[in-house]
Amino acid sequence: GSTATTSLESIAAVVAAPILNSQGDVIGALYGDRSFLSPSNRMRGEITEVQAMLVELLAGGIAAGLERLKHEKAAVAARVQFEQFFTHDLAKQLEQNPDLLKGRESEVTLLFCDIRGFSRVSEKLGPAKTVEWINDVMGVLSDSVLAYEGVLVDYIGDELMAMWGAPTAQPDHATLACKAALDMLGRLPEMIERWEPVLGERFDLGIGINTGTARVGNTGTIRKFKYGPLGNTVNLASRVQGVTKHFKARLIITGATRAALDDSFCTRRLGKVRVVNIKEPVDLFELAPPEYPEWSVIQGAYEKALDHFEAGHFRPAAGLLGNLQVNHPTDGPSLILLARVVNALCEREPFEPVWTLDSK
Repeated sequence: GSTATTSLESIAAVVAAPILNSQGDVIGALYGDRSFLSPSNRMRGEITEVQAMLVELLAGGIAAGLERLKHEKAAVAARVQFEQFFTHDLAKQLEQNPDLLKGRESEVTLLFCDIRGFSRVSEKLGPAKTVEWINDVMGVLSDSVLAYEGVLVDYIGDELMAMWGAPTAQPDHATLACKAALDMLGRLPEMIERWEPVLGERFDLGIGINTGTARVGNTGTIRKFKYGPLGNTVNLASRVQGVTKHFKARLIITGATRAALDDSFCTRRLGKVRVVNIKEPVDLFELAPPEYPEWSVIQGAYEKALDHFEAGHFRPAAGLLGNLQVNHPTDGPSLILLARVVNALCEREPFEPVWTLDSK
């Protein structure tokens, strides 16, 4: 018509197909035209049904491609999120099979690691340096978890929580958790050396490990992803970490965890303990580094003294523990057991070998 612009005067026919998103909304269009001026146009500018169908097919291909790019972008974002908590290989597996993250009952091993003296040191350091210190320490501890195929569940102030056995099954989850804990202790000297000039003092770690059944899944919300376990197994693992302070030991595991380990680990039974808010007493074991000097001597003397103590034979227990303290004055558990033995000798009340703790 007379209103057509010069650029459209040669156009004989146009075909257009909408480009739709996954919700069916039009987000664009693909079009084609035929010109009167085309030397190959022998159909007077007509567009055939086949050609129109081709344009529609191409539009559908574009829509599918855009949707694929959208999903790929979401998958990359999900993998980045997963890799904050899981190893790289596990993150890829979860990306391909997100159903693994659904809540389920699993046998797992939980590890809690606490930085000793954090409140005192942070008060002296100030906020900026405290954040720098805690980030460095938590980074090193997290590396130990991931190096032994664990899941980083959470950072709770100055405490790290990790898990093995989920979302994929790990038959050796207790072994992996204990190796990760020993690796943490092995890396402690380098962290102390790096930070002692800044802190003005040394710091330490307390680690508790427990094995059992827990409900595992996304314990967060649609706004914040948080994969982790819930249940008594988790509570006990946290309490065991607190018990390290009472025994003056760095790394304590429960009897359930010890039962899952082979004899290559250096352990000694510390005794039965009833922890806060958990009714049943639990057998606890100290886990020591494999290179611990004279471990077999310390283990043998301590466990013999513990047997005497639990049987009510306090004087032979005191003799064994006294010799241990003379020869190994830095051994915290033997000092604590000696104090319990002396207290039992002085008390007239009925003897109870289970140690009931009133604080975490």
